[in-house]
Amino acid sequence: MKKKNTLTGLFVFVLLLTLSDCRPEQPTSPTSVPTHEPATSTPPSTELTPIIYDDDGSLDGTTALLYILSHSQANLKAVTISYGEAHPRIYIQHIGRVLDYLGFRDIPLGFGQDSPLSGNNEFPEEVRLLSNSFWGLRVPNQSSTYPVKSAPELMVSIINQSPAPVTIFVSGPSTNLAQALELDPGIKENIASIYMMGGAVYVPGNIQDFYTDNENSVAEWNIFADTQAANEMFESGINIYLIPLDATNQILVSRQDTTQWRQGGEAANFAADIYDSVFNNWGVEEAAIWDLLTAVIMLEPDLCVFQPLYLQVVTQVGTTSGQTKVVSGKEANIYVCLEPNVLVIRQTLNEVFSQSR
Repeated sequence: MKKKNTLTGLFVFVLLLTLSDCRPEQPTSPTSVPTHEPATSTPPSTELTPIIYDDDGSLDGTTALLYILSHSQANLKAVTISYGEAHPRIYIQHIGRVLDYLGFRDIPLGFGQDSPLSGNNEFPEEVRLLSNSFWGLRVPNQSSTYPVKSAPELMVSIINQSPAPVTIFVSGPSTNLAQALELDPGIKENIASIYMMGGAVYVPGNIQDFYTDNENSVAEWNIFADTQAANEMFESGINIYLIPLDATNQILVSRQDTTQWRQGGEAANFAADIYDSVFNNWGVEEAAIWDLLTAVIMLEPDLCVFQPLYLQVVTQVGTTSGQTKVVSGKEANIYVCLEPNVLVIRQTLNEVFSQSR
């Protein structure tokens, strides 16, 4: 694949983050729906459920972490960083510094391998280098380093030791979780659900945002970057609640939102700093919240109508690699968020941040 030669600095991120001029229309309901639905069409409550956060080192994913830390009902048990936008071993130290600064010093940290399970569908190295520098943001405790473990091994340990089933938040490639299930397939018996940002079901993908010459117009980056891991997750039998581009394309935040966030505590202010840096440096008025939206829905699952579908991940190399393809006539394997409650989600996001301490 040929990289876009003019990708420099944070503009790479803004190409994705700024979607106000190209937001797709609300998707219509599919004409073909599996006749046999999974056991439940309503995601389980996470009020008393421990959470493992797994991200690939993105700015939006880091904001999602700050939201989880700000939510009064969240019980965060571990933070892991996967292959994706970041080099995991480097970015997990940035996260350790942020958690230390915010006073969360007892949350175990894990990092994954710096490659997918198979293939070479990588983010541009320009993007990964930006993540190394924490996207140009202020880094607290710059000289500090923190103990870290293998992400898959940490996941296995946390899940097995948890007295209650664990909810997994995945906002990058599924590499770490796929490897955890390979280490100990039995952990799926103690996983309540997986909330995953990824896929494009009835809308175009976003591979061309980074690789403009790429002919793949159907895949989304989190799935594309490790198709084998995504396929293993989709076929795992675990309750997966997918937040695809179909949903995330519908919700943007503005400076008006971040102003409200700043009424809250340090985590909320850090989240506002992240998005205000985009507004200030690039003159944009609205920005997308892919991973942040997933965190909101994970903690308030009634904020989206989930459609049970059978989705197949295209793992073959080619112009449809990473596509999340709807297959009719098969028992549904994924709950898909297609109709988020846009107004209430924005209200909830602003309330959680602004009321946090």
